[in-house]
Amino acid sequence: MTGLSTLDVPNHWSGLGELTILLLIQLGGLGIMSASVLIVALFSRTMGFGIRRGLAAENSGITPGNVRPLLRLIMAFTFTFEAIIAAWLSLWLWIGHGQPFDQAMWNGLFHAVSAFNNAGFALWSDNLVGFNSDWLFLSPIMAAVIAGGIGYPVYRDLWTQRGWRKVSLHGRLTLWGYSILLVGGALMFIMLEWNNAATMGSMALHEHELNGLFQSVTTRTAGFNAINIGELSDQSLMLTSILMFIGGGSAGTAGGVKVGTVMVILLIVWSEIRGNDDVEVYGRRIGEHNQRRAISVVALATVLVLGGGYLLVALSPHIAPREAMFEAVSAFATVGLSTGVTAQFTDPGKYLLIFLMFVGRVGPITLFAALASQRKSQYYQYPKEDVIIG
Repeated sequence: MTGLSTLDVPNHWSGLGELTILLLIQLGGLGIMSASVLIVALFSRTMGFGIRRGLAAENSGITPGNVRPLLRLIMAFTFTFEAIIAAWLSLWLWIGHGQPFDQAMWNGLFHAVSAFNNAGFALWSDNLVGFNSDWLFLSPIMAAVIAGGIGYPVYRDLWTQRGWRKVSLHGRLTLWGYSILLVGGALMFIMLEWNNAATMGSMALHEHELNGLFQSVTTRTAGFNAINIGELSDQSLMLTSILMFIGGGSAGTAGGVKVGTVMVILLIVWSEIRGNDDVEVYGRRIGEHNQRRAISVVALATVLVLGGGYLLVALSPHIAPREAMFEAVSAFATVGLSTGVTAQFTDPGKYLLIFLMFVGRVGPITLFAALASQRKSQYYQYPKEDVIIG
């Protein structure tokens, strides 16, 4: 799901190895609990309540009662969209780039699945740098990344409500936040890399636009790169880290702390600045539980990323701190972008990256909530006392 690799995927792995990677990407995108439901469904018509409850816990806003129809929707949408993108890419690689038909079909399928599931694995050693001026190749890749990264609850809203005014608060915040970050990120990358000859400086105007947009899309957490990440300016690396940390929509294939989480944090700050007691938007009030959860997710993620980056520097002192921190963000947010130093980390450093990838995919709150699942209810409250803040 992450795309970070210590090996050159196209030159190291056999055809069977590439197929294994493809299957693991697909299973990772569908989710561990979704895969469990499929396995159980193969052996029994009855889906246990425990499994349905587990799937509901993985996908926010889903109740155990609607897991079965939602799972059918997820499967249908995933495979249909991947098939459309695979057909497009395969035909263009065959007709436009002259690849043999069987090779074009395989490359099209692999990159469609990798893009939709925000994995970032590519079958070229330079990732997608060779296509950095090809709108007809990068456009479907971007469409698949966005489609997989927005999150299924938003699609369910749009499909069932049939109108912007009826879309849930989660759907509105996700779509607005995603759009702002997408457009804003593209404009920032175009400006920051305009004169950088190692990345976009020598490109024509339309290529600037294409690669700025692609860079903004892929950092949200696809992991493909059409320009050399190691040659980005320090400002662009910092912007990339911020976008990776935020990630995509909840209950989708993207990682990060999620767009909805960041939007809630911003609304909390805005309400505090305005002196409002409640956090309100679109005529709705965000509950205190949601507020605490958003703050907890961002706080835990920040601690993991900063702590992980610090340990990576300590475990691999030959790696520059800026590159180690970038790698930590990329691993935790399950992006897969790298400045090219992944294989240079020491073995303990690589194990730390594995840990960050795993925790980043599972989610800090999900992990720690599982550890505290046996906590008993508390039937009393201590007296309240305020603490000086700031």
